[in-house]
Amino acid sequence: MNRRPLPLILAGVVLLALNLRPAAASVGPMLPEIIRGMHLSHWQAALLVALPALAFACLSAMGPAMARRFGVHRATLLSVFAIAIGLFARSLADGAWDFLALSALALGGMAAASVLLPTLVMLHFPERLGTLAAPYSRLLAIGFGAAAVFTVPIAHSDGGWRTGLAFWGALAVIAAIPWLGLIRHDLVLAPIPRTITLVQMIRTPSCRKLSALYSLQLLQIWTAIGWFPTLWRQHGYHASSAGILLGVVAVCGLPFTLWWPAVVSAHHDPRRLQLLVGCCYPLGVALLLIAPRAAAVPAAVLLGIAAISFPMSLTLVGRHARSRDAALSLAGVAQAVGYLAAGIGIFGFGLLHLELGSWGWPLALLLILALPIPVLSARASTAASVEEQLSSPVSA
Repeated sequence: MNRRPLPLILAGVVLLALNLRPAAASVGPMLPEIIRGMHLSHWQAALLVALPALAFACLSAMGPAMARRFGVHRATLLSVFAIAIGLFARSLADGAWDFLALSALALGGMAAASVLLPTLVMLHFPERLGTLAAPYSRLLAIGFGAAAVFTVPIAHSDGGWRTGLAFWGALAVIAAIPWLGLIRHDLVLAPIPRTITLVQMIRTPSCRKLSALYSLQLLQIWTAIGWFPTLWRQHGYHASSAGILLGVVAVCGLPFTLWWPAVVSAHHDPRRLQLLVGCCYPLGVALLLIAPRAAAVPAAVLLGIAAISFPMSLTLVGRHARSRDAALSLAGVAQAVGYLAAGIGIFGFGLLHLELGSWGWPLALLLILALPIPVLSARASTAASVEEQLSSPVSA
């Protein structure tokens, strides 16, 4: 790869990162309008909100598969096209099933691109891999926050929720432009030989710890993204204000991304830091359970701080695996299990709320599931060797 296309690659990476959350974050602020407009049943509405987590669990593997088949740049372009087509087409859908299927297309592109983006950075900027981690997190938060805050005003500009959703498809089209110029400079990824099976990895204590932690963290994060704007609206906030509160959740973690990678890398034992951040989950949900209107702002701030715990926890893979093969297998299995379990939990939360017509019991259950997060964070921060666990007959 020559140096000439690198500025184009950098532009493509930046625009891609900005597009990895709007497909999901734009639904929450307009959810009541979408449910009414598409005549969604309770379980269809619950499935719609759970789709982002389920897409990551089931469809993210498409990214590496396409990169091995077509090349990493072409795979990225296909993922961006899926986001754009899905977002535009679902805004025109007439039936509930069409809307859900096209949402799955957009979210599948988002999931595949999310896996491809770190690969692109590693291939083209290997010497800046560490320094680009924090800007990457900030770009994700900016894209998420922009979709949360501006979807409602865009929809109200012409009186339609469909416009609010379709707008983010235009952003995806812009993100495709650099990759159109890069498909001539492509790299086909070689298949990575796997020596560790799924069953072997999932039996290890390290994988079980991280899977449990990721499941509960992702359940809290994506439930907040999908359902809390509706909660705030039903407790007296205007749709625009509910979107702004969701934007607070998105951006409150930004200041911490400036220093937490250095803190985590500098601390040989990050358990205290993980414990403190993990406590923000139950505190934020407890505030919403007690005073959903009066405590909306501090709850949003706490949940925004808590949201950085998931990317922090992803770095814990390095404390459990020494080899590249073990690290890739551990990260892939733990995240897939985490997203799948979280998706099922989000679906259950939404269905329970819609069937009961209240927030009390769903929030109480969410609070109960948030309580173990600080302890699990601390336990998962303890250094371990997944290689030794794989070779031990006890773990097998």
